[in-house]
Amino acid sequence: MTEKQPKAKSGLRRFAGDMVYSLAGLMILNMTLSFGVYPFLRSRMGAEGSGKMLFFTAIMGLMASAVGSGINYGRMKASTRHETKNGDYNRFLVFTALLCAIVTVVAICVKKDTAGALPISIGVLIFATTVRYYADVEYRLSLNYRGFFFYYLFIAVGYAIGMALYGISHSWVSIFILGEVFGLLFVTITGSIFKKPFFEKSQFFREDAKTCVSLSSAYLLSDFVTYTDRVVLPMTAGDAASYYFFIASTVGKMSSLISTPLNGVITGHLARYQGKITKKMLTGVFAALSALAVILIAGTTLGSHIYVYLFYREDYNVVKNLFLLANAGQVFFFMSNTMMTVVLRFAPERYQLIMGVIYAVLFFAAVVPAMYLYKIWGAVWGLLAVNVVKFLLITMLGFLALSKNERKERV
Repeated sequence: MTEKQPKAKSGLRRFAGDMVYSLAGLMILNMTLSFGVYPFLRSRMGAEGSGKMLFFTAIMGLMASAVGSGINYGRMKASTRHETKNGDYNRFLVFTALLCAIVTVVAICVKKDTAGALPISIGVLIFATTVRYYADVEYRLSLNYRGFFFYYLFIAVGYAIGMALYGISHSWVSIFILGEVFGLLFVTITGSIFKKPFFEKSQFFREDAKTCVSLSSAYLLSDFVTYTDRVVLPMTAGDAASYYFFIASTVGKMSSLISTPLNGVITGHLARYQGKITKKMLTGVFAALSALAVILIAGTTLGSHIYVYLFYREDYNVVKNLFLLANAGQVFFFMSNTMMTVVLRFAPERYQLIMGVIYAVLFFAAVVPAMYLYKIWGAVWGLLAVNVVKFLLITMLGFLALSKNERKERV
């Protein structure tokens, strides 16, 4: 056995171990939400009330996944070029607090009915969740996925305590805030990203800011579609329809249990990989993700029948025909994100922004009209179509970037 073989095996074991910890942490979090928080709130708020609540959790999720993840991955990408400073990113978070306040005011003006929550508590929740999405960079930068696991475990514990205290608070927001606070306390105590000096600026501040803004803008454009059912659908088909689409696609959204940790581990390891990415490697990634998509679609469709029947039995007959299409759309969305994670290893950040713009144009040109014309069925068909197209376009952009790199090397 050569010296490279033990190193390769050790690297694979490390990768597999990181995946297990990452997957376990996010699984605990998502299971707590899907099998605990949302059914719990459905039993107390009803379909209409749940639909109203889902509108604000969609705004929360959109801000967190776009801005929080944008700053997170921006720091990961910057770490491949130079040492990053906490102060730069804490400055970004201060700006994020102002942005969250503006978004909260706009959301409340649009929806008006907050399902019993105080407006200021919604703003606090949106900001806390955004910071929580950024904060797991603590464990990705150091490849400490054991810490990553406990980070998400603490968030799940906070949610569980929030449900236990619901009889006192009578507010759906309090459940989510407790979860976010538990997670942020854990990373503050055990980690280093929120340590002094809090706002010391580095010489790379402007460069890193551009990266974060570029990634956040791209995530905002693409992730808007993830929350369409909770933002646009209530306006076209009512709050109950939004709620029905949500539970029909919930198991499909659990694809993130695989894609999100996979993306995080891939990003961490690619940041340290000094080798060359080839077209053959990208073809292998495309084939593997396509096969994984087929497996996930079959699994999530079957899982939806079981999940909805057990936890939302009163709604099962209403939504069962939506399972296949709704889940397929979610699966291809998450597979697209994984493919983009790989492509960004050798392509400039603007590729993600370009893809985000194309995706947004496709969405507003096709999906929104379909929702107005065909309501919930327009949503499931439209989202499936644009997410399949997105997956294929990102792959094509990857091959285009590799071809450009090869031409540069020849010159």
